[in-house]
Amino acid sequence: MVTNSRSGGATAFAETSRIMASKRHPLKPIILKEVLINSGCTQVDAAAFAGVNKATLNVCLNRGLVYMPQVEGFKEKIEEFVAKNCAAYLAANEFTVADIWKPAAESNFKMKALGTGTKIWNTRHSRSLLPGDPGEIKTTTEVRELLTGETLKHFKLFRSPFNNDIRDVPDIYMSEEHRYIEAAMIDASKHGGFLAIIGEVGSGKSVIRKKVVAELSKDDSSRIIYPRMIDKTRISAASLCDAIILDLSDESPKMRLEQKTRQVEKLLIARSKAGCHVCLMIEEAHDLTVRVLKLLKRFYEIEDGYKKALGIILIGQPELGSLFNEADHYDMREVIRRCQVAYIRGLNGNMKDYLSLKFKRINVELKGIITDEAIKALSDRLMDKDSRGKKISNAYPLTVNNNIIRAMNLACEMGEAKVTEEVIMAI
Repeated sequence: MVTNSRSGGATAFAETSRIMASKRHPLKPIILKEVLINSGCTQVDAAAFAGVNKATLNVCLNRGLVYMPQVEGFKEKIEEFVAKNCAAYLAANEFTVADIWKPAAESNFKMKALGTGTKIWNTRHSRSLLPGDPGEIKTTTEVRELLTGETLKHFKLFRSPFNNDIRDVPDIYMSEEHRYIEAAMIDASKHGGFLAIIGEVGSGKSVIRKKVVAELSKDDSSRIIYPRMIDKTRISAASLCDAIILDLSDESPKMRLEQKTRQVEKLLIARSKAGCHVCLMIEEAHDLTVRVLKLLKRFYEIEDGYKKALGIILIGQPELGSLFNEADHYDMREVIRRCQVAYIRGLNGNMKDYLSLKFKRINVELKGIITDEAIKALSDRLMDKDSRGKKISNAYPLTVNNNIIRAMNLACEMGEAKVTEEVIMAI
């Protein structure tokens, strides 16, 4: 019998392996989950009382009674725990202790009170009791998770590999796809291309942009125009003209738009004849209006003979990609048919290399922190399908960082020496 949830003994791991083999089965939460949540009890406390680890209890809560751990006295211990700690909720909702093993209604897991004697569950409880399901991993969060002091001590780390993780070019992880996008951006800037780079929040768009700008700054013949307007929805033909004039010369922009336009054309052609490559780069381009995107095409048409005088690079979130769908924006076809679109995909297939680089920065080997099986499990959970049923990866750098941090914090809480597959499935 397993008597300590932190023991990590052979029985617990054999049990976990049996359960993990069924991880693709449908989620069927039981009433026990509802009772724990709304009584303010943590999964950690319940698991410790029953003598199992948190990951094992998690699967039971979310997959049903058929996946109950084969641990002597488990059922009796859980019922005892519920009777002692959840009596008020049971009475208020007319449940008996025996009812906790029955299927629960999905609606009972909303962030709200469920009636007399219930309790709104906090962030820690909700995270610890969520099922290991790909659809429930947040992939667009902008908030960085943090390793706790206890976790750093547990893994013998002096600092987090994810804080201030990029200080110089060697700190940037570049897959073959990232290198292609970098090359495409440099080519567009030097040869008058029209390019849109599209990626989800935390996918590394700004990092690649900084790397490209740093590379181009070494070339005296290249010049980047970077509009400083924070609210991109307010960009207009006049403001774009002002940005080009101010960045390429010491001249003051003319007052009238017609005069500004002639001023811009004259400056761009003069620069082109002098062998200079000028590129207009706009970040947060998903905020641009259709009207402004059409105006960009007019700037793109300025030529020095047969040569484009201005390259254009747009960088934005997936909303920008929807603007380049000709079926939805037929009036934009003159722009869509001239603009090359490149997507920054997730790290699936490259996640281990990415994480190895992060931990190498702090002189720590990845294999001492997380198992290969855990990396594969996270890759699988961050895999999704698009509208055509094609597999796509949501394993963006920020998403991977946050989930590894959650897993490390949970592994510390559970007393596991490494982040394992079962820990990943429990976050």
